[in-house]
Amino acid sequence: MSRQQGSPTVSVVVPIYNVEKYLRQCLDSIVGQTLESLEILLVNDGSNDASLEIIQEYAEKDNRIQVIDKKNGGGGSARNAASPYIEGKYTYFADPDDWLEPDLCEKAVQRIEETGADVVCFRAVREFPHRKTKPVVRFQPGFPEIRIDPEHRTDLLRFCDAPWLKVWRSDFLRQNQIRFCEGKRPHNDVLHSWKGCALAEKIAILDESLYHNRRLRPGSYQTTLDERHLVIVETMCKIEETFREIGKFQEYRSILLSQKLRRFYRKYVAMPQEFRAELGELILASLSEEDREFLRTASSNLLPFKIRSFYRMLGEHDFWGTAVFSLHDAFAQIKKRLKAA
Repeated sequence: MSRQQGSPTVSVVVPIYNVEKYLRQCLDSIVGQTLESLEILLVNDGSNDASLEIIQEYAEKDNRIQVIDKKNGGGGSARNAASPYIEGKYTYFADPDDWLEPDLCEKAVQRIEETGADVVCFRAVREFPHRKTKPVVRFQPGFPEIRIDPEHRTDLLRFCDAPWLKVWRSDFLRQNQIRFCEGKRPHNDVLHSWKGCALAEKIAILDESLYHNRRLRPGSYQTTLDERHLVIVETMCKIEETFREIGKFQEYRSILLSQKLRRFYRKYVAMPQEFRAELGELILASLSEEDREFLRTASSNLLPFKIRSFYRMLGEHDFWGTAVFSLHDAFAQIKKRLKAA
């Protein structure tokens, strides 16, 4: 297939690492899009299986595909590596073990152009290996078709942080320096999504399921809960810091603090017992006076009783036996250990 004349309409970016079993289904769903004006940027993030050979095979057959081969650095690093090559008017980030509905790009572009939005958000379906599928996002009845003010954006920060739930205007991402967190870490995409949604002048909604997210894949971050997930504390603190830097913290204060405290709780409950003590230390070390005041005064809608109870338990239980070490030192220790691994 020959490349389209002129600039492509959509640049589709796919970070790829050791997904040979699922990769062809993903690539077939991209090259088969009803919108043909695509630039397909496949970033091989140091795979040691047949993933690189597969994407090179596809690139030989389709001139819209460009292969970027780099040293392994994690999903956020791989997506960032594609940034200098993006030529499309719009940008979409897909995951290599998932697949797209054939008209995802066409419908997203139509919606974003008719609304003049900076980003369009849509629904997806979670695909489980041995049980029924489940919707990722359910927009409530009366959900505004276009979201502008912070009050109408909070649900998007809570439920739409995955990169594959959105198509962005490429110039908006460039102008606002919206990038993914670097490093081999889970949660590398949350900052990208939240910062983008906060800065967008207009967010369009497309109330259709256009993407299939494969769950519980062996070897994925979601199925391997280990010390890498301790980075959730650093990630959420970085998000809060970024919102203060861009002057958006007060507008989003309630949702930012609520989501930070909720996500710490959920991660602690999900983590294996062997990592809970260290995670507990990190959480307590990260809590500011503002966080503690929020725990005391927030409504039950923002922080249910079970979450308040968890933080009371965490504060009373002696995990370490001595004084809590600083959050900066804790992050440094984790990074050093992960680098050595």
